[in-house]
Amino acid sequence: MSADKAPVEKLPLTARKNVRDGWEAKKGALEEQMLTLLGVPWKFEVNALAIYPYAEADSYGHNSPGDCIFAYFDAFVWSLKNSFIEYHGDAGKEELNTVCPTHTVTFLASPKFSYCGCDVEDGQFRLLFHPEKLGTNISHVGEKIAEALSTAPQPEGASTLSYAARHSIKTEYTTKIIPMLEKARTLLQNPKLEFQPGFEALGEKLKNGKDVRDDWETNLGDFARKYYESFIDVLEREKFGEDEMLREGLEEGVPKGVVQLKLVDTLKNGGYNETVLDDGALIIQTTPDRWGTNIHYSCEKLVDLL
Repeated sequence: MSADKAPVEKLPLTARKNVRDGWEAKKGALEEQMLTLLGVPWKFEVNALAIYPYAEADSYGHNSPGDCIFAYFDAFVWSLKNSFIEYHGDAGKEELNTVCPTHTVTFLASPKFSYCGCDVEDGQFRLLFHPEKLGTNISHVGEKIAEALSTAPQPEGASTLSYAARHSIKTEYTTKIIPMLEKARTLLQNPKLEFQPGFEALGEKLKNGKDVRDDWETNLGDFARKYYESFIDVLEREKFGEDEMLREGLEEGVPKGVVQLKLVDTLKNGGYNETVLDDGALIIQTTPDRWGTNIHYSCEKLVDLL
């Protein structure tokens, strides 16, 4: 079924009454919830005349179009509150307010989803229903708000990383890497040691790489942290904290005191990952298609390298 049907000129009386009582009379309460949840006013915009042509005869959307429209927006607000904000918190609120500067939620027909879903376009958050499935599986409409934000056009000057990638970095790397860095500094007796993952560069290579795992964005922070865990594991296993010669060897080989992550097109050893010395830094590197694979072994050759 086409998603570009012409709106009807006028709804039947019973349908008009239901739109008035089932949607228009209740919309304000939902918008108040949005204000409470997101801290700024949002508005809901629906053209019931444009929705009605997609309602099959004697269906929910046909007999009670106002109630049907309300159900979609109510499901979205529920998911926003109890799923998205519950997990993503203030960072998620800020992202939603930023990538949707119009602070508007619309409701449209689209074949993009099997039943319904959501996306962002022209600064608006859109609730979408399949042209042949109006009123079916309504609760699904707001299940993937985070995914919608991750694929949304970003404002000028924003990070090149998607929201999913940035959220992963914040929750799985930034909040957990500090004690790990301190542990490495203690083992090496080098308070100036730095971890430099270079997330923007990693993201660019993964975004444009071939055969890259499809969950790289949601795992970006977690995997980066685990690469550094592999580095620390080797420091502990080889007893760098007790061996001055090993510490001196690392200091001579890595005079900048920096451990970086890097994605390259090919590896020198042909394996899954490797460590190399380059321009005074220690680099843990792999290829885009092997990102996240055999992380634990990425620094196995560290002592041999020194």
